[in-house]
Amino acid sequence: MRWSDLNLGCPLTSARDGHYGAYLLGQKDWPLVENIVSGLTHALPVPISTKIRLCNPVKHTLPFAERLVLAGSSWIALHARSGASTRKRRHGPANLSQVKLLKECLQVPVISNGNVRTYGDVLQNLEFTRADGVMVGETLLGNPCLFAGATPDPVQISLEYLEICKQCPEGSVDLEAAKKHVKHFVDFQCSRRTWISKFIRALTACRTIEEVDKLLRVKTQRWRGKSPLPRDAVDVEEDSEGEKISGDGYDDLALLV
Repeated sequence: MRWSDLNLGCPLTSARDGHYGAYLLGQKDWPLVENIVSGLTHALPVPISTKIRLCNPVKHTLPFAERLVLAGSSWIALHARSGASTRKRRHGPANLSQVKLLKECLQVPVISNGNVRTYGDVLQNLEFTRADGVMVGETLLGNPCLFAGATPDPVQISLEYLEICKQCPEGSVDLEAAKKHVKHFVDFQCSRRTWISKFIRALTACRTIEEVDKLLRVKTQRWRGKSPLPRDAVDVEEDSEGEKISGDGYDDLALLV
């Protein structure tokens, strides 16, 4: 299904400076937002959705959502935290009671956003809010398999991601962005490991996708106390004992469900 989404949830300083995102939640901007939603609804052949945060005061959230629906929004996603502060945009638990209230009062689908770190959180969120779905942001950066109820090996998922990058047209993959994704994958599960600072320094120094690949297959595996993962793109090296590295690919990687 295709749709167009209006993001009224961004709390970043750039959104404040540009007067968009969560900085359009104030009552003085409601007519503007309604006109945007109405205009999109009439101009586009696909449904329009809107993602919002809690209004200030919170009691204004439901009336605002109702006006968005009247303007043409086909569904509402609520990140149930305030958007008033960049530094505190994820401070404290999300107020899922507001999601539940929207679901009880609106005649369109409601999506819940907030308080999800595990697949169990997804189920608890749905049970409490009765929402039509759950939206997850930063947790998916660390575990893209969240909705499958799985936690993949961080090296394996990083290598799978790099394989996708390699299939993209030359020059279309931003190296720094790719490195950030790999950092999220590894840091999500290994942030307390003694070697994580070495990994981040080494990752920062990588200048190509191939170097990141080799870092994961060789050094990172060694730091984890595992055998390196050789492949054609990785040169056979010698370890500290002067012995050549050998192995059988992914046999020592586990997918935890």
